[in-house]
Amino acid sequence: MQQVHQSASVKVQFLPVGRERREWMWKARDESNTITISGRFDSLSDAVRDARTQIDGLATDDDSDGDDDFVA
Repeated sequence: MQQVHQSASVKVQFLPVGRERREWMWKARDESNTITISGRFDSLSDAVRDARTQIDGLATDDDSDGDDDFVA
C-alpha cells in the first residue's frame, strides 16, 4: 500500500486489488472525512493518473516544471 499526502489535507491510498492483486484502486479522505473510492485500474500509473484528475483536476501534461508534485 502506498500513501500520498497532498497539501490540501487529502490523504490518498493506492491499494492492490483483485484475485491476484494485479489491479489497483485508490481511495481518498479529506479533512471533512469525506471518502472517495475509485474503480479498478490495470496499472498503478493509471490509478495515479485518475486520482490526480479526480482530486486535483490535473492532467498529465499540467506539470510544467517536471517535478511531478503528486507522486505515488
